Amino acid sequence: MAWWGGGGGGARAASAGAGEAGHAAGFSALAMRWKSALRARWTSWPASDDGGFSASQDFTASVLYADRSVLEMLYDELGGGGWSDNTNWKTDKPLDEWYGVSTNADGRVVTLSLWNNSLAGAIPPELQRLSDLEVLGLSGNSLTGEIPPELGDLWSLEWLELSSNSLTGEVPSELGDLSNLINLILDNNSLTGAIPSELGDLSNLRILWLDENSLTGEIPLDFLDLSSLEWFLWGDNEGLCVPDTSEFDDWLDGLEDWSGPRCD
Repeated sequence: MAWWGGGGGGARAASAGAGEAGHAAGFSALAMRWKSALRARWTSWPASDDGGFSASQDFTASVLYADRSVLEMLYDELGGGGWSDNTNWKTDKPLDEWYGVSTNADGRVVTLSLWNNSLAGAIPPELQRLSDLEVLGLSGNSLTGEIPPELGDLWSLEWLELSSNSLTGEVPSELGDLSNLINLILDNNSLTGAIPSELGDLSNLRILWLDENSLTGEIPLDFLDLSSLEWFLWGDNEGLCVPDTSEFDDWLDGLEDWSGPRCD
């Protein structure tokens, strides 16, 4: 059973006689190195081409109210009073002065970065109203419940990171509608079920982490259409595997790096 691959398309197979424990240990060590290296680049989302995310003073009151009301709802439903940092939340300050929030020149929220900030509860589906949102980072919290399918309406989203929470249920097929998505990070939760074939529609996806869940079944054939994918982790699940076919051999060889089991 192959468990990891290498840059330049050269696959490295674990010895079949090494045992499952050895495979898992190799996966965990490699995955942690990758994650540490990649997240080091992601500590700060890059500024926009126009020089930053500062809010314009000419946005309309209706737009301001719409995004502000969604953020206030998020604060109330995810225990904002107990967050590690809730600077300026639910105040009259401009939204781009609220901790973890960035806005574009029209005053719309484009970044919501609340990693490791003691959020607790279910992700409110009303986040779909943040129609200009490009980055949603809620990893390292105590989020529960299912991933709202309504997140599939965030058509501008480029980065969705929900790792290291306690999310349950299946991966919503609606996430396949996020045509601009570049990074999809769902590792270290309690997600179950099969991977929806609709994720194969994410033509711009570069990074996909599904490891450390309870996912099952084979990776869909539609994943062969993920022509932009570079990094793929799917190990430490409940039987999730990549089909052992020549088509998937070639596909894995085209990735920069991968880690996870092949189907028997």
